[in-house]
Amino acid sequence: MSDFSHTHLVLIPSFNPGAKVFETVRAARAQWAPVWVVVDGSTDGTGAALQALAEQDPHLTVLTHPRNCGKGAAVLTGLTEALAHGYTHALTMDSDGQHPTECIQEFMHTSLARPDAMV
Repeated sequence: MSDFSHTHLVLIPSFNPGAKVFETVRAARAQWAPVWVVVDGSTDGTGAALQALAEQDPHLTVLTHPRNCGKGAAVLTGLTEALAHGYTHALTMDSDGQHPTECIQEFMHTSLARPDAMV
């Protein structure tokens, strides 16, 4: 079961990741809520499929760039929206499964215990 936070979220920038993104998002959601994905102009169909997943999961948010703007821009879009929605902390992870999702809770709980520190 995933933990839920009103201050901390997982942010996943994504550009043409293929099917691996679905495994990554599901694994992240199993560890934490909310999870936000920024689809950065993907043309591989993953954006629409992620939107469909988000329609079934109130703790999954998908933001979309109409064209590829780069990973930095995708992260900035996610952080800007997160701040606008009252979030204070974000853990970024790649959409291709490079970062182990089983570490999410440890990072987040450490951050929640010391919100003034960078983890």
